[in-house]
Amino acid sequence: MEVLKAMTAREVLNLIEWLKSKNFTSDDIVDCIESVEGKKKKDEEEKDD
Repeated sequence: MEVLKAMTAREVLNLIEWLKSKNFTSDDIVDCIESVEGKKKKDEEEKDD
């Protein structure tokens, strides 16, 4: 079975709504999505160079 490597727009919206319901701030939500996407890891690796 092939593993999906991307979230659909609907899944992202559902995640945002769930995070809001748990009182995450907008900044926390963006950080979460960036982390899931892998951007945070890439940014940290670039800082180390």
